[in-house]
Formats: sequence, structure tokens, C-alpha cells
Amino acid sequence: MHEPKLTRQERKILEGIEQELRSDEGLDLHGLEDGRPRRAGSWSAALGRHLGLCTAALGAMSVLMFVIASASASPAPLWLFAAVWVATAVCLIRLLLVRADRWAARRQR
Repeated sequence: MHEPKLTRQERKILEGIEQELRSDEGLDLHGLEDGRPRRAGSWSAALGRHLGLCTAALGAMSVLMFVIASASASPAPLWLFAAVWVATAVCLIRLLLVRADRWAARRQR
């Protein structure tokens, strides 16, 4: 396709707009990289916005379930602890990956 030529002034304006968008930390473009749109009400969108809070809550539940499983002779609390612990580990890994991506993006600027 043929791209229209921009004047020098238009290129300068466009570069200024792009620079502002890159430097805007409130603008989260991370979810757009994979090309899949997120639905506003989806679980992944909610988890992405509150990942730290979800991880902390699951961590507290893991500790509580561990104490209950240790004090109980029944296998059900042990299995519940295992399920909550796995979910906590997945969220923690995801949280660390998001933080590492943000740290790497800040270092590149």
C-alpha cells in the first residue's frame, strides 16, 4: 500500500503525540500486545487490575487452610489447602512476570 507523505511539521506533531503516549504511565498498553482484546467484565481483566490484592488474599487463605489442615485428621482440608496453594502460586508467578515486564519497559526508556 502507498503511504501518504507527511510534511515535516506533521511528522514533528506525530512524534510529539507518540512520545506523550509512551511516557504516560497511567496508560496501560500491556494488554494490547498480544492482540486479543479483553472484555471489561471478564475474569482475566478483573484479575489483571487487582492481581496484587488477589495474590495477597489467596496467600492469607493458604496460611489459614494450612493451619486447618494441620489440625484436622480429615483429608478434605488438605485438598482444599492444595488447591488454594496452587492458585496462589500461579497468581504470584503472574504478578512477578507483570512486575518484571514493567521494570524492563522502564529500563528501556
